Amino acid sequence: MGYYVGLDVSQQQTAICIVNDAGERIKEGKANTNPLAIAIWITGQINPKEIAHVGLEAGAMAAWLYAGLIKLDFPMVCLETFQTHQFLKSHRNKTDKNDARGLAQLLRMGQDYFKTVIIRSEEHQAIRLLLNAREHLVTQKIGLENNITGCLKPFGVLVRRGHVSAKSFRSRMLPTLQELEARNITIQNYVLPLLDAHDSVCTQLKDLTQQAHQLAKENPICRRLMTAPGVGPIVALSYMTAVDQPERFRSGEDVGAYFGLTVKQYQSGETDVRGPISKRGNHMTRRHLVQAATTLLIGRKWSVIKAWGMKISKRSGFCKARVAVARKLSIILHRMWVNEENFRWTSAEETILAA
Repeated sequence: MGYYVGLDVSQQQTAICIVNDAGERIKEGKANTNPLAIAIWITGQINPKEIAHVGLEAGAMAAWLYAGLIKLDFPMVCLETFQTHQFLKSHRNKTDKNDARGLAQLLRMGQDYFKTVIIRSEEHQAIRLLLNAREHLVTQKIGLENNITGCLKPFGVLVRRGHVSAKSFRSRMLPTLQELEARNITIQNYVLPLLDAHDSVCTQLKDLTQQAHQLAKENPICRRLMTAPGVGPIVALSYMTAVDQPERFRSGEDVGAYFGLTVKQYQSGETDVRGPISKRGNHMTRRHLVQAATTLLIGRKWSVIKAWGMKISKRSGFCKARVAVARKLSIILHRMWVNEENFRWTSAEETILAA
């Protein structure tokens, strides 16, 4: 008889439920959210050698617990969040105990009924942290610029934007503030702290960007991915760390679906509706791929992929074209990675690569 263990993870404590092959609950309880504490609790109830699966839902602490319990020889499974959430909604009341029960029963049903998540390597998780930190600073930079320029509009002042650095943004703002002072509008002391914060954010953003570029330059996989049109260091790092293990995809087409770049479909009887893209998967890497596709389409260098995207743009509009190119680009990058080949720009070879 095999046992199935569901773990519902919280920051302080983890709810645990053990069921057998027949779905009968053997033991329920809680342990501190720590791999060793969870392992001690489980081994105190059943023989670890009789465990078929120990499952937890993908989340912020999942990677740490997963890696720790794997080292303790537990047969771990990390469950995909969206599907697991839909399954757990079947309980009338949402409690930690019910969630642990649901996870254990889902594991017992077999792999035809649940999807697993690959846990990234610690190296790739560290790079993702760098990319997320950089993304957060970009958001803060844009937010400060919008806030500063927006505060001046009630006074009839419009500040020219565009691509600005910390130095150029300040140089545009200071004369404007001086003009307002000449009109007896004394707001300089209120705006200067925001400009100082903007300078600080830009400095930190520049530092993180340089670190990301250096990592991409030193990584052979990223150097290969950057031979593709539109793909720079940030996109290459984002794609590499999101895919992590290219062999886990049976084909390149699965990568587009993994990043939510394929259309949603609802089919029932005579009804067959295709909607917008699913937007499943990692939103940051999906956005990076779309940005790479945009750069590819508006860039000067011509390629078969750009020609294909421009045809879609004329037929369906630029927005749909760049999403389609992003999906195609994700497939090509996967094939380049698996085949260990750089992007080839000659038309005949590129046509084969882009097929």
